[in-house]
Amino acid sequence: MIPLASAVAGAALFLGFVISVVNAFMPFLPHWGGASLVWFAGLILFFDLKKLQRNTILLISLLACLSWLVAWSVGKFDEIVDAMSVNQAMIVMLVGVQFLQLVALPVSDDQETLPMGKRAFLKTYLGVHFFGSVINLSAVLLVADRWVRDAPLLKNQQKLLTRAFTSAASWSPFFAAFAAAFVFTPDASLSLVISVGLIMTIIAFLVTWLEVLKDKKNDITKFIGYPVHFDALWLPVVLVIFVFFAHYFFPSIKVIILIAICALLVSVSVLLARRGMDEGLDQFKDHVLIKLPQMKNELTLFLIAGALGGGIAAAMEGLAITIPVDHFDGFVASGIMFFILILAIIGIHPVISIAVLGHWMVDLQANQSLLAMMFLMSWAIGVASSPISGVNLALQGRYGVSGLAIFRWNLAYAIKMYLVASILLIMSGYLLGV
Repeated sequence: MIPLASAVAGAALFLGFVISVVNAFMPFLPHWGGASLVWFAGLILFFDLKKLQRNTILLISLLACLSWLVAWSVGKFDEIVDAMSVNQAMIVMLVGVQFLQLVALPVSDDQETLPMGKRAFLKTYLGVHFFGSVINLSAVLLVADRWVRDAPLLKNQQKLLTRAFTSAASWSPFFAAFAAAFVFTPDASLSLVISVGLIMTIIAFLVTWLEVLKDKKNDITKFIGYPVHFDALWLPVVLVIFVFFAHYFFPSIKVIILIAICALLVSVSVLLARRGMDEGLDQFKDHVLIKLPQMKNELTLFLIAGALGGGIAAAMEGLAITIPVDHFDGFVASGIMFFILILAIIGIHPVISIAVLGHWMVDLQANQSLLAMMFLMSWAIGVASSPISGVNLALQGRYGVSGLAIFRWNLAYAIKMYLVASILLIMSGYLLGV
């Protein structure tokens, strides 16, 4: 029996998704039409959050209310409707990508022997990275659940899970980071941003690989991996190709909307081909009513982040406060990224920083490709290093690992990757002529 609240929230989310997608091609409702249904779902799911997450949302909500109170006092309250729907396209993409779980989970035989050694580390890292780039946190939990049947998660296993997964934020168009960045950089070059992100990802792997090779206390030859089946990797490849073609034929439609459509259409097509019409539709219905509401953590965070970012931007505009730079280049980007990372480490999720900075930097007319790269790199490094990021909290709460240990192991990694990201941003800014 599906809980009524879950069913209502799931149906509202999906209906909001459909309205927003149709509106992108044929506007027939106000832009807040789909957003209002998503907010309705968010309000229902708020009461299903765990205490820590609920308190976090309440704190951000208080700050959002204060920012809009200031905006109202300076005559900028009329922008609140736009602010409440600013992250709608991001949420639409996340809903679309969520359907990939119907067909993309790399399920292995429970009786398969877990591989061991250097080769196992390489295959497991690549598997978590590429499957995680499409189905997000589900890939991490799938591998970790298999590991903890035999023993607690080991140091190098934890490093692999956090870094292989979070590094996908640098390039994957199916990641929440991508949606957050492209809300404010719709004209960024898709091919350029992904290319630079892939370079960042390769370097992230090399940094981790060299680190585990040098770790004498945790012999890499004894590393226990996961039996990844790479024949299922056709899906990420097909999706990326579809997105590029869709962007070519519909250049006026936001990339994140196109990603959502491609993800849904591919998922439904593969599901029906595998399961048939009746069973496929049953699984689709269950996914809408049961699985979509499980997005409650991301959904509520992204909704309130948009409200907070809009409120701060409106208040600052009314108070005539502007960003303290008049030019955006690679050096400025690396400086801003540093502060985003510090905020991430102390608990302010990068989506909040992106929401605030995205609004604040509109008047600066920054190069959108460079800005998108900065946002994505900040997310990838910040989420990996923060002990209270979603993936690290999942490892702590689900598997009992130490948040302090995760932070300690990933701090040096974060510093190295920040330096790498800064060099890439400076080089990219030079090549872009900014």
